[in-house]
Amino acid sequence: MSLGYTCLAIANTLLMATAERAADFAVLRLSGATRRQVLWVVAAESALAVGIGTALGLAVAPVTLLGLRSGLSAQLGTRVGLDLPWSAVALTVGVCLAIALTAGLLPARLALRRTGARVSG
Repeated sequence: MSLGYTCLAIANTLLMATAERAADFAVLRLSGATRRQVLWVVAAESALAVGIGTALGLAVAPVTLLGLRSGLSAQLGTRVGLDLPWSAVALTVGVCLAIALTAGLLPARLALRRTGARVSG
């Protein structure tokens, strides 16, 4: 359930952000960048956003899980193990990356179809 909300939030944020940058893409194109170069920049930005989110999540999750473990251990009177499901983490990051790239590249590609004069003026 939370993966669905995360996917929706990523797609919505990147779709809106990329759609608002049509004038920026036009400036890049008018200054000599190819469509492929502009799309690579958008893809790199999307991947960077997922990377930063992953790093922040991996920094916060163990602290939270350790707090839960100590609380459960005290409540149950026995030591509770802590095991992160790394395959699920990798799958989640992969799905988020795929959605981020799609949600970033599709509106950028549509924005690049317009001519610079129509977008910037």
